[in-house]
Amino acid sequence: MPEFKLTKHHSSWASKRRRQGVGKSKLREMLERQGGRCALSGVEMVFDVKERTPEKGGRGCHPLSPAVDHVDPGNAKGDFQLICYALNDLKGHLPPDCFNALRQADAWKQLMAAWKEQAERDSNDRQAFRRLLRPNAERADRSTW
Repeated sequence: MPEFKLTKHHSSWASKRRRQGVGKSKLREMLERQGGRCALSGVEMVFDVKERTPEKGGRGCHPLSPAVDHVDPGNAKGDFQLICYALNDLKGHLPPDCFNALRQADAWKQLMAAWKEQAERDSNDRQAFRRLLRPNAERADRSTW
């Protein structure tokens, strides 16, 4: 993997405010350690505020927008990682033991491979990411990210 260089978009994201109780220096450290990539999928996340920010009455948060995730939810002294917004949302709907078991399953590994393939093919195709997470959902039931 090429050497990671912190961009103005990374710096801006990390400097705005504390996120999940994590301060600016820790956010920058996580960005650098992870190379701006999602800890779950390895995908390069979207830090440009114009691309990732929801629009009132329009598209929601970009699925590759960075989110601060508790590695071990419920553990006040637990560590944090950066993951894609949509994957953080998915993880947040599952009990930790269920999510940990899911990560070991072939289905999860296939999803992460497809997620990475989509990010490399077209990281701005929000509908394609949505279809990966909800292939059978009706259009009216979907959020607008």
